[in-house]
Amino acid sequence: MTSVQPPYLGAAYYPEDWPLEQIDEDVRLMRDAGMNVMRIGEFAWRRMEPDENRFDFEWMHLVVDKLGNAGIATILGTPTATPPIWLVENHPEVLAMEDIGDGVRAQHGGRRHVCPNNPVYRQYCERIVARMADEFANDPNVIGWQIDNEVYPHPSRRGCRCPVCISMYREWLRKRYTTIENLNSVWGLNIFSLAFQSFDQIPYPRTDTWHHPSLLTTWMEFQSDSYIAFIHAQADVLHEKVKQPIGTDMMPTNGISHHDMVSKLDIAQFNHYNTPQNLWETTFWMDYLRPLKQRPFWNTETSTCWNGSTAANGYREPGFCRANSWIPIALGGEANMYWLWRAHWSGHELMHGSVVSSSGRPLHIINEVREVAAGFRAAQDFINGTKPTFSGVGLHFSELAWWMYEFQPMVNGFNYGRKLIEAFYRPLHEAHIRVDVIDPATILDEYKIICSPFLPALDESDLRDRLKRWIEAGGTWIAGPLTDVRTVDGTKYTHSPFGSLEEWAGVYCPFDLPADPREFSFRWADGRDATGSVWYCALELRGAEALATYTDGPMEGMAAITRQRMGKGQVILLGTMPPTEDIKHLLWDAGIPPYAGSTSNLLTVPRSGPAGQGIIAIELENKPAMLTLDHPMTDLLTGQTYNEIVDLAPYSVMVLKD
Repeated sequence: MTSVQPPYLGAAYYPEDWPLEQIDEDVRLMRDAGMNVMRIGEFAWRRMEPDENRFDFEWMHLVVDKLGNAGIATILGTPTATPPIWLVENHPEVLAMEDIGDGVRAQHGGRRHVCPNNPVYRQYCERIVARMADEFANDPNVIGWQIDNEVYPHPSRRGCRCPVCISMYREWLRKRYTTIENLNSVWGLNIFSLAFQSFDQIPYPRTDTWHHPSLLTTWMEFQSDSYIAFIHAQADVLHEKVKQPIGTDMMPTNGISHHDMVSKLDIAQFNHYNTPQNLWETTFWMDYLRPLKQRPFWNTETSTCWNGSTAANGYREPGFCRANSWIPIALGGEANMYWLWRAHWSGHELMHGSVVSSSGRPLHIINEVREVAAGFRAAQDFINGTKPTFSGVGLHFSELAWWMYEFQPMVNGFNYGRKLIEAFYRPLHEAHIRVDVIDPATILDEYKIICSPFLPALDESDLRDRLKRWIEAGGTWIAGPLTDVRTVDGTKYTHSPFGSLEEWAGVYCPFDLPADPREFSFRWADGRDATGSVWYCALELRGAEALATYTDGPMEGMAAITRQRMGKGQVILLGTMPPTEDIKHLLWDAGIPPYAGSTSNLLTVPRSGPAGQGIIAIELENKPAMLTLDHPMTDLLTGQTYNEIVDLAPYSVMVLKD
């Protein structure tokens, strides 16, 4: 739809739940709010196919046409998260089996209650997707496709355990390990007499059994691969028929490899529902989405005012919707969409916030929505003509690591995602060092510094060999703690506490300790005292330089943090987790200059491109902020020019251009 250009502001719209004669009023309200895109169709399978082989797309064409006539584009969602009752009654084998009793299948009545591997279900899914594509492939009002909805195996349920999945898991293991003898050896199954005589003996993981962590981890890897294959099969159907970009809306949680998921998709799509207490964490996920694809990502769902399904929760103070809506645009996206447009009048999620109530009355945040829409229009040329300025710093984030720590935390209370974001990412965010959060499969050549805290398995995606070449060519690698301490199968090394780190870092580790129940101190070479956390490696120097030394405990006098030249590059090994301030200093010392003069509650995103240079600044914590400029800049949202000190109100946004 050439008349509708990014940035896109929209919402999820469910016209199948409302009288069609109401569309005109909804469209009028959408235009008044400044919306230019709507997502429709993601749960509407029964409306599209009320009975098997009886299709009805007339209502959907009516909606898309009316939206298009009003200058509002459409993103179409495939409805495969919610099969109609006739399908599950005719083919009950498509329903998932979860850990609620052997042989017991899920019931019709929710969503995501089907098996992604069931061939019958896959056949019906691909058929409805093909019919949708036939109807809308050439519709100029459709600007994109969203496959299914929030696909991932929930960790507490550990995915589907039906006979199809169990059989496919065993075949998945056979393909990876070739022989059962090799699997027994690699997993170390002599302990507890766990060794198997055949792949057919390997069980599915029950929540009431103390399973081997390698089994648990590979089971979840298989579940991830299953859902990815489910989405990719639909993408294959769409790619044969449509030209609009195709994606699937992912969530800020583990359970699926985001990197692998988008490999056959055109665009990364993302849903989040962060609250005022953790709004800043949204930036981590946007910094992760941005490197996944070359084209800008779409933030396909977020709330306007509060979260909630059966109970409303998390009222947002004035300005939250504004700041929340601008974050994805600032960090390299081109769309922000709310869930949902008009609140449901029945069903599971009656109490969730929206743009318009179920009575058709705009909610109290409507003026903020209008303000966001006006701001997107005012800064459109600058946003579309620039990208976030690259810092040269990459931070590793691994779904495999997430699962390894899920089933063997290594330290009491350790949560991989929480610790990575709070202990390592947040200091860089607060220091205004914009990083790329990267998958281990990411090519490293364009990075100057790579940070890999808590990355247990370096052989994931052949990272070890690629990382070694990158360091020797001049890269700076900041590793640890708890990095290179496991094989990809979740087992320990027997020659050393590490796979390669002792050799690369020029150290010897005689012993290490958990930070439970106490912490130990260390002193930097410049005399600063600090306290470590998470883990403590006692490091003896074998050519390395000690950047910090332990001052108490069994490691007293031994190195805590070291640096070693390696070819043209260097390895900085963190034997323990330093305080947040010290993480900033490590990056500054490694060659990333501090961004002076901005308070830590301010998101600052330098951008540059054919449309010029500038900064998008967003206050994230509902308190005053300050930004220092070294030359005059004009706010595209107000037309006002600033120089030197800029004071920002809580939750305010500025698009400053040179």
